[in-house]
Amino acid sequence: MLLYPQFAALFFLLVPVVFILYRNYKLGRKEFHRIRGSGPARSLYDAFTVKWVFVSLSFILALIFIILSLMGIRSEKKNIREIPSKLDVVFTLDISRSMMAEDIIPNRLSRSFTLINNITGRFKTARFGIVVFKGEGLVLVPVTEDQEAISQAVDIISPSLFTSSSSNLASGLETALKAFPDGEDRRKVIIFISDGESHSGNITEMASLAKDRDIVIDVFAVGTREGGKIPLGDGTYLKDRNGNDVVSVLNPALLGKIAEISDGNYCTVDSLNSMNEQVSCLSISGEQEKIRYDQEGSYRLFLLLAVVLFVLSLLIKVLPWRGTY
Repeated sequence: MLLYPQFAALFFLLVPVVFILYRNYKLGRKEFHRIRGSGPARSLYDAFTVKWVFVSLSFILALIFIILSLMGIRSEKKNIREIPSKLDVVFTLDISRSMMAEDIIPNRLSRSFTLINNITGRFKTARFGIVVFKGEGLVLVPVTEDQEAISQAVDIISPSLFTSSSSNLASGLETALKAFPDGEDRRKVIIFISDGESHSGNITEMASLAKDRDIVIDVFAVGTREGGKIPLGDGTYLKDRNGNDVVSVLNPALLGKIAEISDGNYCTVDSLNSMNEQVSCLSISGEQEKIRYDQEGSYRLFLLLAVVLFVLSLLIKVLPWRGTY
């Protein structure tokens, strides 16, 4: 599995590197041709050629292994670790204007409220918190055992909590990562609820940070691919600069990437699936796991190989071959 496949573009940089190495070889060969003919000159030329081959090969392989490590390749080797039995959940709710779209009944935000209330009602022993976000993130309810506080908070949530007109998913997720209490051995899960419309921030970077901290992100994609219009509350709908109704559509690719990176589940909230189906999609549903099997990252091995090859290329270049060059 590749966590950061975008770094594969760095392989194109190998083309100019190979060109430069070959150009240096041609220049060196030209210098040796100027003194060719004698026995020592022939030995020096042979040593130069052999060294160029091994130095260049080691250097190029080192660069390849560095790129592979940046791509985040994960091996099939499994590590086993215990999962704490106590559970902390932080709801991370998108309250941007697009969440008012009516492609699901009554609208995306209202269905999200129902989802939150159902989840808190089914996990009585868990602690819950709420983070809302739009242009920035806000801890509306710190992680608490008081489920009544969650229910009361849901009743006051609206897009008017922020004045920003854009949505920053990364900011919301960053705030959620900071919302968990420190120093407690508890299982940590973020339930990320959004339609995926984002206009700023690096959400995949935040998802990777959650993975590093052993925080799973279960994503609820709210809305439909066909999308819906956004009501303004006065009987009219949001329009673009040309006077056409704005249609907000679900972004499943981005939301799915968040769940994939953090080893969470990707769930949907639309007009077709029931509340039981939505809740059962959670990674915390059913019998609690006691252990987790993690894929071990291979990037350390690639970095080690790169260092070894760099050192090898330097040694080949510095040490004389057959006592001549």
